[in-house]
Amino acid sequence: MPTVPTSNEHPTRVASATASASLRQSPGVSTRLTELAGTLAGGALLASALIVSTDILLRWGISRPIKGLFEIMELVFACIVALSFAFANKKRMHVSMELVGNLTGRFRGVQFYADALTTLTFAFYTYFLFQHAGQKTLYGETTLVLGVPIGPVWYLAAGLLTLGLLAQLSALSESATALWRSPSDWPSELAAPAASLAAASVAALFLIWTADDQGALVKVLLGFSILYFLALAHVPIGVSMGLTGLVGCYAVLDIGAAQLIGANNLSSTISNPDLAAVPLFLLMGNLAVASGFADDIFEAATAIFGRMRGGHALATVLGCAGFGAISGSSVATTATLGGVAFREMKERSYSDSLATGSIAAGGTLGALIPPSVILIIYCVIAELSISEAFAAALIPGLLALTLYTIAVMILVRLRPSLAPPPDKSLRFAPLKAVKRAWRPILLFVCVLGGLYGGIFTVQEAAAAGTGFAFMFWLLSGRASVAGLTEAIRQAAGTAAGLFLLIVGANIFGAFLNLAGVTTAILSLIDPTTMPAWMILSILVIMYLVLGSVFDTVAALVVTVPFVIPIILAMDLDLIWWGIVTLALVEIGMITPPIGMNVFVMKSLVRDEVSITTIFRGVMPFLAADMVRLILLITIPALTLWLPGILQ
Repeated sequence: MPTVPTSNEHPTRVASATASASLRQSPGVSTRLTELAGTLAGGALLASALIVSTDILLRWGISRPIKGLFEIMELVFACIVALSFAFANKKRMHVSMELVGNLTGRFRGVQFYADALTTLTFAFYTYFLFQHAGQKTLYGETTLVLGVPIGPVWYLAAGLLTLGLLAQLSALSESATALWRSPSDWPSELAAPAASLAAASVAALFLIWTADDQGALVKVLLGFSILYFLALAHVPIGVSMGLTGLVGCYAVLDIGAAQLIGANNLSSTISNPDLAAVPLFLLMGNLAVASGFADDIFEAATAIFGRMRGGHALATVLGCAGFGAISGSSVATTATLGGVAFREMKERSYSDSLATGSIAAGGTLGALIPPSVILIIYCVIAELSISEAFAAALIPGLLALTLYTIAVMILVRLRPSLAPPPDKSLRFAPLKAVKRAWRPILLFVCVLGGLYGGIFTVQEAAAAGTGFAFMFWLLSGRASVAGLTEAIRQAAGTAAGLFLLIVGANIFGAFLNLAGVTTAILSLIDPTTMPAWMILSILVIMYLVLGSVFDTVAALVVTVPFVIPIILAMDLDLIWWGIVTLALVEIGMITPPIGMNVFVMKSLVRDEVSITTIFRGVMPFLAADMVRLILLITIPALTLWLPGILQ
């Protein structure tokens, strides 16, 4: 079961709660230093957002933008991400698959192995970044506009990444100490992860020794075998993909090529201007939470639906959609609104199934409604227009909200006992709702309105949104140094966790391309002979399964490299498929038996509600999701009409 994020946390913090509890120690020097690193990284992120916002004002106000800001910000973001790894590594904010630990009830052994391989990976990455800095210095490369030498900046980034390596060594020391204290538990703690890692090692050695003699399909299958065996041992998904990619590149080419591929993908990812929007949107969401946006959105929704039977369930669904559009996180939405909404519904005698089901399902709405962090990552991997994808996601997101609303209304009509009679003391008050939620509404309008109005780019939209959220936080009456520190730290750490995933995905994708993934996949799934409906059915089932086990981002980055060739071979639109994919993995998050959002909800209610009851509660919403999925697949215009209009 994943750890439930606090209101300022993101779903990438999914390390086992049991493991975290066993490793928790009083703050030492290393903890304080990594917290300082997180504060500095988050503070630099906030400062960057304010500088970019100032540049927007200068450009549109007096036609005097800051010269060379764009190229400088690329380098600054690289340093911010590099520094953020220190906090993320120490706090174990990386995505991992917890199947072995959950099945065995043993977490210390898998945590030790995961920390050891993560340490090894960061040793490689630190070396790669120093190597990259040396190359930039050797050739005397400078920025185009200002002529700033690039090499020293990359040396700074490499030095900051070294702090991440040291923080990871500290985390490894903690897990080793926790394991060392109970030698009698070693056999039971180490057996399962050791077996998984042994299988990964055998597959890796076989790939290295026989790569020249194997066809594309065998290489690809061996690569995925290594990846999944590592993931089963709780090794973070990003680390698993990175290590597998490096091994695969070495097997197909040589050690020098593997190093070059690793260095190029690491440096290009952390300095990618499109990906700079990710940490900024995360910071915007954290500041929004700290400003009390969650309460505003839920109370506004209650003002609209409160007097209806099932009105608070409807308000929960609408509130989740509104908050998810700001946070961009399904798990964070569930965790943030879950406590408030469940308490409100319990006080009004709602059934446990409807209360928990509406929260768990409503949390999935945030992935599609822009601005979506997950959609940004998909677009970067698939090399698509982010603004076009945002436009494509809007109608499917509203469709999901509409279908969930209809599902609640039908459910309480068929089974009135699930919800109390309408509260006649409450009135339909849309003006009150707008008055209560004017801040999140204004933030949403400014970000998307400015984006589609041509005022600023996606990156600038993220910076402007962060600037607005910061202003709202200052004026909220909740402003405090502690609150701001927590918000910026969590944004920096969460961003680092996402960047680790993307770096790993890029290196793994490089191996797949070298191995001939397109040839391998098309040899199994031939669009010229296999009906399109059969291929799409296979992909739908695959994503539903992955979505029930993996974090949304992990499911995307693992599969996009080999799914895209199939979609292109079928002559289908990649933006349309991206929206369908996001819908699929979010459905998987509430699909039995391992829907992540369901377990997050279970962690919130603890023993008060059984897991079976929660799964029973999400079933009507799963039915609505199936209707939505059929509509999205059979009517592509639902996705592609709006981008076509806005072009």
